[in-house]
Amino acid sequence: MADRAQTQAPPTSKNVKHSTRWIVFLTEVILIIFTAPYRRTFKLYTWKPIREIRAADGDRTVLVAKIRDWKTDKYAELQSVQVAASFCTGATLATISWSTVPNPIWLADALWFSSLICSVWGIITSIQIKSILDDIPDKDQLNERLSELELKRTKRVILRYKKRPGVGHWIMLFLWQFPSMTMSYAWCTFLSGLTVYVCTPFIRRDEWGNHHKIAIMYLIVGSIGFCTYLFSTCFVFAGEKELQRSVNTTRINTNDMESGVDLLSTSKKPSDATNRRRSSEIVDPVENLQSGGLFDVTKGSRDGEESGNSKRQLLY
Repeated sequence: MADRAQTQAPPTSKNVKHSTRWIVFLTEVILIIFTAPYRRTFKLYTWKPIREIRAADGDRTVLVAKIRDWKTDKYAELQSVQVAASFCTGATLATISWSTVPNPIWLADALWFSSLICSVWGIITSIQIKSILDDIPDKDQLNERLSELELKRTKRVILRYKKRPGVGHWIMLFLWQFPSMTMSYAWCTFLSGLTVYVCTPFIRRDEWGNHHKIAIMYLIVGSIGFCTYLFSTCFVFAGEKELQRSVNTTRINTNDMESGVDLLSTSKKPSDATNRRRSSEIVDPVENLQSGGLFDVTKGSRDGEESGNSKRQLLY
């Protein structure tokens, strides 16, 4: 056993990198699955802005602008969450009250009550998140005159770390997106419960009746809406990818243009020997006139002084 332990090779950097890559991949897959109902909202209003705020640590101007824009967008997001969650709460309560199928499947009620609690928590947490946003300076205060101490405090309120991201930072990131998450889950569970409830005659294999016809009509209309949602999601995803490629291409072209301008200016810049040769070829016209006796510098200066004195005397 001792010999086997001694002969066991230590993990190489390649193996560590490979395992780390798999961990990152699995984390991204889990994140995509859990944020699928509200992926665009999560990316635009939480993940991307906070990542940009974290990256703009050394640039004060960019950091202030990012915080100002993010606060405005987050307020709008929370307001939309409150409206959508309130509407979902009303729809769930109304659906529970008018359910007429005798002894429905327990899963439908479980999904509806889950939708109800998600909506309630979405409204409550959105109010709490707004209270945290109120600790950030107003839009008029987020400018170049903001003190460095206040800017650091604002950054800690958003990111919840001083030097390096820790557990508190990721908990705060989860809190920033929690209202949108619960609102999205509320609608998903509501529609799932409604589908289970309407399709109860098929699930229980009851005798053919009007409930089967209602379920078929519901599935047709619901399938059209669901397919439209999937197509729109695919188009949104494709548009994001094209936008990202366009931004990267524009950035590369801009860098190439700047490099070309620098190279062109360097190539057009004359050498020191050329400058000395040109300066030696330039002849001062004053020296030519002095050498020919046509111009006297001392006389001109005396005349200027006399005329200046006469003008100053006229002013008094």
